[in-house]
Amino acid sequence: MPPRFALDRERQGFIAELCIALAHRWDPERLFLLIYTGYLDESGTHDGSPITVMGGVLANAKQWARFETEFADIKKRHGFKIFHTKKFKARRGDFTGWSDDQMFALLKDMANLTQDAFTEGVAMKLDNSAYVEEYKSGDRPKKLQLDSKWGLCFRQCLIFFMLQVEKRQHRKWWPHLHVVVESGAANVGAAISIFGEMKRKLESLGCDMFQTITIADKDKCDPLMAADFVAHMRYAVEMKGLTEELRQRSVPPRRGQSAITHLEFKPGGLTNVKNILTERLRKKAAKS
Repeated sequence: MPPRFALDRERQGFIAELCIALAHRWDPERLFLLIYTGYLDESGTHDGSPITVMGGVLANAKQWARFETEFADIKKRHGFKIFHTKKFKARRGDFTGWSDDQMFALLKDMANLTQDAFTEGVAMKLDNSAYVEEYKSGDRPKKLQLDSKWGLCFRQCLIFFMLQVEKRQHRKWWPHLHVVVESGAANVGAAISIFGEMKRKLESLGCDMFQTITIADKDKCDPLMAADFVAHMRYAVEMKGLTEELRQRSVPPRRGQSAITHLEFKPGGLTNVKNILTERLRKKAAKS
């Protein structure tokens, strides 16, 4: 009997379409074990939020195929079609009239799926006041381009994905990394620019790991819903002041489970980043 995730192409949805577009065939058992796709979504970008958060999930095509099957089961079991945490928390859309018990049951299933479905997860938190005080304020060279809050979170998550994929290098072959962000994000242009910058840098070093960045509609892309869940869970934990309690209660994942790595800058870290960028620009100017 074929494995549970070995479905026909029509049921693979977004994952199959993306894989076929990238390599012109659907073969998750072989080639796509070396093709990783990371999905990223943000939280806390509204006015008045003290932090900006970006959540991401990374997996190979075989894992994504299994995820879509299991997520379809969750949607059918709980009776919803599209998961948006904003609508979920407000009990709007597919979640209108839901009881507390219904909401907790879905959260439990989503948490279990996040724990088991992926290669790695990441949640990056940026303190907005530190961003202004340490990074954007003060003197800086006119030609120094600094990332937006969203762009800085995206860059850190992208670096995290890169390091995770690097660990899985197969002999002389680099695994390929594709990235997907939501089409409705206000900073899609920054994502494309940052991805292109890092791609060119790696290629100059002889590494073809970075492949494509795709802009997708969350309503038609289940993995973006998973990234949305990761981002909003980190945001909720931070807003409720549960960070230290969560850290004390957390346990290392068992073999085969996907860990969620929580990233943030230490005090003064953004100043160091700005100083490094300034020094790099100075050296570049001195050579020209």
